[in-house]
Amino acid sequence: MSRGGPRGIAGCVACGMLAGAVSLGTVQAQELPTDRQLQAAFGAVYNRLGLMEYCAAKRFADAGDVANSRRSVTATIAGMAVAAEARAQQAVGRRGHIVGPQVIGLMNSSNRDRPEELGEGQTMSLADNARAQQSTERTLCRQMADQGAAVVEAASGAAAAH
Repeated sequence: MSRGGPRGIAGCVACGMLAGAVSLGTVQAQELPTDRQLQAAFGAVYNRLGLMEYCAAKRFADAGDVANSRRSVTATIAGMAVAAEARAQQAVGRRGHIVGPQVIGLMNSSNRDRPEELGEGQTMSLADNARAQQSTERTLCRQMADQGAAVVEAASGAAAAH
């Protein structure tokens, strides 16, 4: 897989946090993400990749969807040190478990419980998360795949503009 194309993904969690903080001009140190926050973001990206592999194994996603998730991982961690604990979240995702912090599914502001949001350190099976959202694993897998495709498309457009 090429490391050159999707590096500029503005939507990646860690890249977005850093780019946003740096673009403000004078930035105080406490505004930058801590290493713990970055590792949590990296863990979420690896967990999402594992979830996409889980979805593919259940035939709710295809190889292209998994490839898009891999591109997102590559773009997010480009040149940064990733702890083993963050990388281990991929295996958790392969077993069909979500590890927070992340959003799986569509944001639903009418539901006060926010079942689509998992906070840092929370875990839940994709099946339980789907039930909480009155949805299905297939639907959540499709939403994650569509989101991954949109991120890769945006990155391709940004790379072409440069």
